[in-house]
Amino acid sequence: MSSLPSKQASATRLNQLKVGDSGVVVDVEDQANAGSDSSFNITRRLKELGFVNGEAVKILHKGYFGGEPLAVRIGQSTFALRNFEAALIGVIHSGKVGT
Repeated sequence: MSSLPSKQASATRLNQLKVGDSGVVVDVEDQANAGSDSSFNITRRLKELGFVNGEAVKILHKGYFGGEPLAVRIGQSTFALRNFEAALIGVIHSGKVGT
């Protein structure tokens, strides 16, 4: 059980990963403090797409200008996310995975 604190210490946001990096989703930040329906809808949409606790995720590509959008593989599906959407997703970084 001593490995659990070290995993929590390495948690980061999905938008901070580099192309080819992979990880495991640990949370999707609730935007309740923002107080708008649209931010709640974004959080709900991300969860519906499969960004849930324990799911493996990989960054496939980032756009040339500003790194947006991000092409992200979650399960067997690929999605394009904006940087602010990816910033809502907490991950445990597991490093680069060969293709």
